[in-house]
Amino acid sequence: MNRIITFFISVFLIPLFCYAQNWDYIKSSGEFFYGESTASNEEEADNGALASLASMISVSVSSDFSSDYNHVSNNNGMSHEEYVHNCIQTYSTSTLTNCEKMTIGTEPNITVRRWMKRSELAIIYESRITKAKDMVEMANEALSYNKVGIALQYYYWAYSLVRSVQYPNEVKDDEGHLLINWIVPQMRNILSDIKVSIEQVDGDNVDLVFTYKGESVSEIEYSYNDGREMCTGKAKDGRGTMQMIPNFDGEYYHLDIEYEYKSLARGDAEMESVLNVVGKVILPEASDKLKSQLLKAVKTSSRPRNSVKTSLPSQTPTVSNQATYENTMSKVLNAINLHRHTDAYSCFTLEGREMFDQLVGYGKGRIIGTPNISYYKSLNSNVVARGLQMSFSFRNGTKTTFVEDVVFTFNKNGKINNIAFGLGKKTENDILTEKMMWKEDTREQLMEFLENYKTAYCLKRLDYIRDIFSDDAIIIVGNVARVFTSNKSENGKMTLKGKNIITTNRYSKDRYLQNLARCFRNNEFINIRFTKSDIQKLEKQTDQEIVCVQLAQDYNSSSYADQGYLFLMIDMTDKDNPFIKVRTWQAEPDPKFGYYNAGDFYDE
Repeated sequence: MNRIITFFISVFLIPLFCYAQNWDYIKSSGEFFYGESTASNEEEADNGALASLASMISVSVSSDFSSDYNHVSNNNGMSHEEYVHNCIQTYSTSTLTNCEKMTIGTEPNITVRRWMKRSELAIIYESRITKAKDMVEMANEALSYNKVGIALQYYYWAYSLVRSVQYPNEVKDDEGHLLINWIVPQMRNILSDIKVSIEQVDGDNVDLVFTYKGESVSEIEYSYNDGREMCTGKAKDGRGTMQMIPNFDGEYYHLDIEYEYKSLARGDAEMESVLNVVGKVILPEASDKLKSQLLKAVKTSSRPRNSVKTSLPSQTPTVSNQATYENTMSKVLNAINLHRHTDAYSCFTLEGREMFDQLVGYGKGRIIGTPNISYYKSLNSNVVARGLQMSFSFRNGTKTTFVEDVVFTFNKNGKINNIAFGLGKKTENDILTEKMMWKEDTREQLMEFLENYKTAYCLKRLDYIRDIFSDDAIIIVGNVARVFTSNKSENGKMTLKGKNIITTNRYSKDRYLQNLARCFRNNEFINIRFTKSDIQKLEKQTDQEIVCVQLAQDYNSSSYADQGYLFLMIDMTDKDNPFIKVRTWQAEPDPKFGYYNAGDFYDE
């Protein structure tokens, strides 16, 4: 009997002895960073242990952590030690998931111990450096396509990441540029080459033209003071607008080009935490240069003649009775300008009228510039009118303004039966000049489908979205969620409190639409931009024509913003009724398989 008792005592005490012995070794060996905390519940104890761990790391590396004191002083005057500690905290809340955990005791007296090998810190730094280099490559590519807004964003994000590592003065890109010294001059050169001019002042609205090295800027964000508060605007294809307070009579209009893009970092926990810690670097070229150019304009009710003409590479305006469509569009434009929308109802079909009501209800909409509308023969005996740009203003906290190309489609009877927001010149060109073996009508059909898809989310057309998804569609929805508890994963690693993670779920069509309806109700506005496209047309299978498209998507709403990658597999066999077979979204490439593509869902 005594032997049995001795055996059980040994079984239970040996693990506790080993734990204690291991913890003593962890603390004394010099091989580990560690932290320990006791609290009334496990969550509080774990948070305390993690904070203690991060504090030990920051103390250890502080004397050997390089930083630019000029930049540090911009971050509320914090000391070097505080700066280093906060930089380490960006890892503990975002990427420090490779630390071990030991729990001792039970609530309400529970102790949590956390530790990680010192050698792991270099691996974590290297991961951040790799991310910075990738962003530099993305910025370089964006700049080659005249996407200066995206280029500024990724240059600045890369620069901020480099500033948060232990040895920023040693980080070089593949071209050998020392990034801590190279990125800022690159950004300053870009900002110096951005020119902003006033096209016209129409009442309280100031219409702007943005160019970069003489060419229209694809997309860019900016902020301005409307005479009372700071507001935000988004320019598209060189056009933007400012909506001033009534009777604004200031001598200058002040505008700042956006380059921090802090709101979009909400979709990236690591990036968000880094931007909050390192402090914004002020680039005078983003505002002072613009202020000197934006002198008070002479107010005029007439519109300038030198507007930009819309042209599409594979469509030719060969409409014979163009005057008929011009007369119709004239009525529509007058109705919008005079805010007498019912005056144009006779120009629309019943469905088109419903979309027109949704269009004029999308924020405070107004026509900008001089419409230079061209008319193109399209599919199914339709005629498409392109060349109208409108600005849409919303107020939910900060006043926000978007610029959109508005596309009208006429049916064979000369009535407008569809309204859509254009994709932007770069995405249109990607589709219409695609080198693959595509028929021209397939390219045009895809472009029109994507325009309608984008518009349906902006104008909250739930019924249309329901119709374009097949009943058995594969719908994978990713979204950024903030986790406030510590949960142990299958591999024993930890998801730390406060860490933003990407959750990916496969939904049924009904569940997806239910969630989408809730999203529509909860947001004053939704705006979607496609900034890059990669398109693949699959070979016909059993007389089906399947087109797959990967799109870089900017999503903005009154409550949330993110950037990610949208993949659509579209069945275009029936030209009148294309539908979506697969829809996925991911914030970034999956480390195991990259981006979703046709091969993941389609068996050839």
